[in-house]
Amino acid sequence: MALFKIVVEAYVASRELDQASLSRLAFWTDELGDKDVAAITADDIDAALLRLTARGRLTAGKRETARSGQPLAGATVNRYLTQAGSVFKHARRLKLVPRAFVAPTRGVERAPERPDPERYLRPEEVERVIAVARAMDRHWGKMVALVTVAYHSGLRVGSILRARGRDLDLDVGTLTVYRTKNGDPITAGLSSTAIAELKRLPKVAADELVFRNKVGKPFAYMPLWKRITQEARLGGRVFHELRHGHGYRLAQSGVSQQMIMQSMGHRTLTASARYAHASISDKKAVIGRVFG
Repeated sequence: MALFKIVVEAYVASRELDQASLSRLAFWTDELGDKDVAAITADDIDAALLRLTARGRLTAGKRETARSGQPLAGATVNRYLTQAGSVFKHARRLKLVPRAFVAPTRGVERAPERPDPERYLRPEEVERVIAVARAMDRHWGKMVALVTVAYHSGLRVGSILRARGRDLDLDVGTLTVYRTKNGDPITAGLSSTAIAELKRLPKVAADELVFRNKVGKPFAYMPLWKRITQEARLGGRVFHELRHGHGYRLAQSGVSQQMIMQSMGHRTLTASARYAHASISDKKAVIGRVFG
């Protein structure tokens, strides 16, 4: 048995590390130090990251380090995750874990990075995209439905483009994706608006792609998306920002982080923390406007 803190000590002794790396390693030692490195699970990692996220940023005072009350950036959380992964990699290098050992950090979804207002599409921006798409998409005729489903469901565009007729249940109002980025199936709820847009599309057979091109393959939407967003004064914005917009909209509406996680198909709460932070910021902004 090799304790995690012993592996950390060996890792630190083997290289020159900056203070930031040492600080991250100290965090992991506090969290996992007395655990057998081979017995640490993805749940252990996720629980530690949740505590890290709840703690937020630290500020260094003259005598001690204190909480600042500010959330950690997604990139910072990911650096902590990467730092832990380097320790497990070192344990493998020193043959302190079985040959078949898989680092538990691999089972933890990375936090979204750069949580700034320019990384998601706001409701009024989505409305502009849809209005322009309705006018410009005269040949394919499915961009309005694709945008609406993506924004209202939070599904990744790759998952939507793989959807076949059998995956849609417009009577119940669901779209089931059997192969997601995480490898887990997910059934997304469809809004009445999304259902209405899907019903406007030509009917497809059970084994046909819903958003297919003329030869039955997934439609190459990016050139059309680029033209539409440029016309809508949103040049440079990417389709994936509809998914982030979905998460922000849920958070701004007071939806719980757990429900956001389920809606977006996240495996861990840390991946949904970005949207919870947005909700907190919105609440603080409202209090500031009302009470000063």
